[in-house]
Amino acid sequence: MHVLGKHSQEPLSHKNIHDYVMNNFSRLDKHNIDELVHFHSINKYLLMAHDRIDTHTLRDIVANHEMLSPQILHENYEITLKNTMKKEPTIKTHHYVLLKLFGHFKNDLNDEENKIMLKKLNAFKENKETLNNVLLLLEDLTRKFQKTHLVRQTYFLFYAKVEN
Repeated sequence: MHVLGKHSQEPLSHKNIHDYVMNNFSRLDKHNIDELVHFHSINKYLLMAHDRIDTHTLRDIVANHEMLSPQILHENYEITLKNTMKKEPTIKTHHYVLLKLFGHFKNDLNDEENKIMLKKLNAFKENKETLNNVLLLLEDLTRKFQKTHLVRQTYFLFYAKVEN
């Protein structure tokens, strides 16, 4: 599956996205848990599009319930991240991510707006609507309702393109 990057007219391949994510991960300070937490938080939905089960595992690693050292956390995270990024997103995994993103707005929208969004999401699932169009709608909602934690998501960066 090819995707369009926001700042490029050329399609981004799975390899391009894989390399970008892994390169950014390699730049993290292995002694700084905050950097790992930030990396995970901005890539959460992108990772979820690759594998939602692995994303839960990555979340649990970052939560560090076992109070492991930053280096061990980093190593554990890297092993799962590599496995996650090997998997290419599908319509099914993208649909799951879109539903999760939509969940952030359900209470902000009126009944009619919710119906429209659900219709768009179902159209995407049936391959009758593009991922880009659905993401542009979600991006608009993100700004309108000031969901700043979503604005930073790399998922939007890679899978939604700015219309000219």
